[in-house]
Amino acid sequence: MTDIYSRPIHWYPGHMAKAMRQMKEKLNLIDVIIEVLDARCPLSSINPSIKEAIKEKPLLLVLNKTDLADDTVTKMWVKELSKTYMVVVTDSLNGTKNIELISSALDKLLEDKIKSAKERGMSIYPLKAMVVGIPNSGKSTFMNNLAKRKVLEVGNKPGVTKNQQYLKTSDKLLLLDNPGVLWPKLENQTQAKILALSGSIKDEILDIESIVRFGLDLLKENYPNFLKLRYKLESLDGDLVDQIARKRGCILRGNEIDYPKVYDIILRDIRSGKIGRISFERPN
Repeated sequence: MTDIYSRPIHWYPGHMAKAMRQMKEKLNLIDVIIEVLDARCPLSSINPSIKEAIKEKPLLLVLNKTDLADDTVTKMWVKELSKTYMVVVTDSLNGTKNIELISSALDKLLEDKIKSAKERGMSIYPLKAMVVGIPNSGKSTFMNNLAKRKVLEVGNKPGVTKNQQYLKTSDKLLLLDNPGVLWPKLENQTQAKILALSGSIKDEILDIESIVRFGLDLLKENYPNFLKLRYKLESLDGDLVDQIARKRGCILRGNEIDYPKVYDIILRDIRSGKIGRISFERPN
């Protein structure tokens, strides 16, 4: 039998290559980079192409969507990433708190530059920050929260932001939004599956069955009780897809399972947090 997890996942359409070129063109105008990561999979959502492109620019990592992530695991990631980067934790539910955290972090990150300008009787405000991240990391919602108004279109799918656009959030901060971008080749296919599971890769190019079963394996290993509670399962032995399908009434005539329907239910439950607050990867 062919391993359904072995099919390579790659997604780097032309608009992503264009977005990367535009980022590089604007770097000289930018004070700092804000990279928005999905808190459920911080390592997989760090874009190595962005890291290479920004060179020595100050970088702030934002762990977003923490309201969907396992809080204990998020704290582990903050501890690990803080060894190398400045890290801020945010979610889509507390915009006011986000503003205070980001403003304070940027001032600290650019402390020397701000101090130097002040000594010369100058000001570098508004700070010009380029906001980057993988598709569906929540960049636009994050920026709308900072601006205290809905300016950018948002959606729970990759590819909503199409072009670069500026957004003034206050007298101290000007943001440059960018389309979500991946990198040309997803060499680590476990990370590619995690990105697919989180909704960062277009579903239309995926083998949905393999992604769902990959997700169920992760949940079975790390959050077995969440699975049992969500789908009222007495045991996690046997084929979980079939068990969930029968529990949710995804049955066709002849007692056949409606696989597209049950795959859709499971995938939406995982991505939306209905199964519970879960993380797809952990340090080490």
